[in-house]
Amino acid sequence: MAAAQTFTELLFWQRARRWSKAIFQLAGRKPFSADRRLVEQINDSSESVGANTAEGFGRGAQGEFIQFLGYANGSLNETQSHLCAAYDREYISKDEFARLFEEGTEIRKMLIGFITSMVKPGSGVKHIRNTLSWSEECWQRYERITGRQRPEMFRPKDQGDDDVPKRTAVSPRDDHAPY
Repeated sequence: MAAAQTFTELLFWQRARRWSKAIFQLAGRKPFSADRRLVEQINDSSESVGANTAEGFGRGAQGEFIQFLGYANGSLNETQSHLCAAYDREYISKDEFARLFEEGTEIRKMLIGFITSMVKPGSGVKHIRNTLSWSEECWQRYERITGRQRPEMFRPKDQGDDDVPKRTAVSPRDDHAPY
């Protein structure tokens, strides 16, 4: 799968958005809606899961993105704690609580999996690199070791004689160096 171009393509963001909407709708029902403080807290924390993901994505640096995904995970945990309070105060049924708490757990699994994939060696934004073909590697090694250009027929098409750095002085020791 190609890398996401926008945060809205991230599946855990999409699920977090739906989760936040479901929580908002439940919090609007009586008697839950009468507890303004809890309603505000649960709506803010559930919304922050997606908002922190979006903000981190927009930062453009892998380290900052991961930091904001950590904030998103914290907001997710906070929301689950507020769900416990809503259940304890009998604002939501056992089934509603179980469904929303479990959905939060599934979103967390996706979020943590995504973070883990970004920090594994050779993965993530900062490790994207262009790789040379085996032939190009050999020719570059040849040029470095011998101090001579490869024959013109083996040069890349965009590399003219003007683009190739010239070796000005070669000491006898450099001539015989294996690398």
